[in-house]
Amino acid sequence: MPTARSCSGSRPDVDVSSAGWTRPGEATHARRWTTVAALVLALAGPPALVVGSRRLVGDSPPLAIQMVLQLVFCAMAAAVVAVVVRGERLPLSSIGVRAVTPFTAASGLLVAAATLFALPLVTRPLGAALRVTGVEALTADLAALPAWFRVFIGVTSGGVEELLYRGYAIERLAALCRRRWLGAAAATVAFALAHVPYWGVRFALAADLPFGIVMTIFYVWRRDLAANAIAHGTALVVSLLSLPGAGA
Repeated sequence: MPTARSCSGSRPDVDVSSAGWTRPGEATHARRWTTVAALVLALAGPPALVVGSRRLVGDSPPLAIQMVLQLVFCAMAAAVVAVVVRGERLPLSSIGVRAVTPFTAASGLLVAAATLFALPLVTRPLGAALRVTGVEALTADLAALPAWFRVFIGVTSGGVEELLYRGYAIERLAALCRRRWLGAAAATVAFALAHVPYWGVRFALAADLPFGIVMTIFYVWRRDLAANAIAHGTALVVSLLSLPGAGA
């Protein structure tokens, strides 16, 4: 985990006051460790949940258990929000929460369309080059789920992942490193790695990493968490409802 001292430069290109610190030395010891702990939860919590659940309940647990696991996933986002408000004592605007406008929805839907129709021009050749295999079995398990639950997964996963890997991770890593591009890059890599336990290394490199790059660019440009959540959630819902063999 990068520290403020190891990452900082002489001229930061990020407003570190958004993380409650005007200079690295002014952060209290307790608050800094609170942020580090929340970063560990945000970046490592989701893949740890996948690994742990597979060991405990297998690859295809009953629907009720999958619902519980998804709620635990959502609880991670709630915990990070609690850290922001109560632990760091910062406004939610420090993680990209802002007033929702018509442009929020419009831009989110446009980015969703881009990931659904334009991004495959990159991910398909990349997947072929990396010889991605074994995805059919995983998508078959998802296709077997009820449509309402696939919608629930898409909406909640989109919002939670954007909060964890974009809103919180980018902002706090950028503040710690005093370089927004470095925080964004680290969060993007962490996002791709988080999908390895479920999808495998090759698929994560071919699909999740390019998708994460697009979503990171969108967030850094707009710094609008709701727009990112709309884009991500819409893309997931459409993809999950369009799986081959998916039923009602």
